[in-house]
Amino acid sequence: MVTAGIILAAGKGTRMRSSLPKPLHKVAGVALVGHAVRIMRAAGVDNINVVVSSELADSDELRETLLPRVRVSVQQEQLGTADALAAARSAVEDADTIVVAPADMILVTDRIVREMIKVHTESQSLATVLGAMVDDASGLGRIELNSSGRPSAIFEEHEASTELLNSKLINTAWYCFDNRWVWSALSSVQPADTGEVYLPRIIAIAATVDSAQLIISDDNETHLGVNDRVQLARVEAVVRQRTNEAHMRNGVTIHDPAVTYIDIDVEIGADTTIGQSTHIGTRSVIGSNVVIGPNTQIFSSRIGDRAIIDGARVIDSVVGAGVSVGTNSLIRDGSELMQGSRIGNLAEIKNSVIGSGSRVSHFSYVGDATLGRNVNIGAGTITCNYDGVDKHPTIIEDDALIGSSTMLIAPVTIGKAARTGAGSVVRTDVAAGDTVAGVPAKSIKSK
Repeated sequence: MVTAGIILAAGKGTRMRSSLPKPLHKVAGVALVGHAVRIMRAAGVDNINVVVSSELADSDELRETLLPRVRVSVQQEQLGTADALAAARSAVEDADTIVVAPADMILVTDRIVREMIKVHTESQSLATVLGAMVDDASGLGRIELNSSGRPSAIFEEHEASTELLNSKLINTAWYCFDNRWVWSALSSVQPADTGEVYLPRIIAIAATVDSAQLIISDDNETHLGVNDRVQLARVEAVVRQRTNEAHMRNGVTIHDPAVTYIDIDVEIGADTTIGQSTHIGTRSVIGSNVVIGPNTQIFSSRIGDRAIIDGARVIDSVVGAGVSVGTNSLIRDGSELMQGSRIGNLAEIKNSVIGSGSRVSHFSYVGDATLGRNVNIGAGTITCNYDGVDKHPTIIEDDALIGSSTMLIAPVTIGKAARTGAGSVVRTDVAAGDTVAGVPAKSIKSK
């Protein structure tokens, strides 16, 4: 059996009050539509098509959001969810079963989606809907059941009878359909007063031949969708709680999960400890036995085993094994701190390589630089890499010692085991083993 997925993401989302289309609003670092794709992939659905509006189809944000091998179809006019599904017909022609989902119901688990697919295929039904029992069904579509306990129809709240409004069984808008049947059934869906054609009405068509099935989620958060910013925050809180709990079950210590923010697609090794108010962004990889202090921010970076990041920011960079980064320091723009190096407090490393065993002390700025092994950078040192037009490199070779408050005017090279005196302004290369001091710095080794 071949299963394909279709995600409906063409709605305008006017209640978000945003110029950004609702499917691109992020939860835990990933856009809503990206979450829906990940759920389907985790449930074993690889052929996935996303239906978007014409305004969204060519956006860079959409391309950045979608995972590889996800196709895009366009709903030219906003004519309802049934019309949106029809826009993807050509993309799923080879499938036996299609899984259909909205972009904004992302608390559905891959486990329940796999179960829905199994029930659908084993029963050979034409349509299967995923429902949920809720305490408060206000504003949600209700699933009507027949005498056999199968779904006979789905009604929006304003359409439901008084008796049905008392029901707590709601529609999550996740479905399975028989791909040979669904397209002809869509043509039978009658438009609403607004002129839109609604996908839930297809359940009633399947029920007329007793071929509609229901599966009910046992997760009481499944039904939470996103229609406005309040609901967005509520859903994000659930995703973050689930994410933190998964890491803790895998051997990570999180001191205060309520104020620790770990995005989707983050890897963390066992026995790592994370302090409160830390934020780890998506696509980050944290090793084992790492100590992450309170108020740390790590985005799109790799942190090696046994590193210590104490209240610093690390962005698009690599921190090697056993490295220490002090409080309020910033590591950014493709920097690499090699094994055993150390960065003090309130230092900034930008687009630079810090060699093994090297140290950059407090209040220093190292930009566009390459440091060898066992280099010592004194507090307050600055690589003056920008001349007002271009950025220039600084090279500091193994075992060099740079005195506190040294200004290195790039481009410049400091040779192996060379030294600079405190407060020096170095405008020219320093030979290996030499010692320079002053403004401008001159050799004082022979003096």
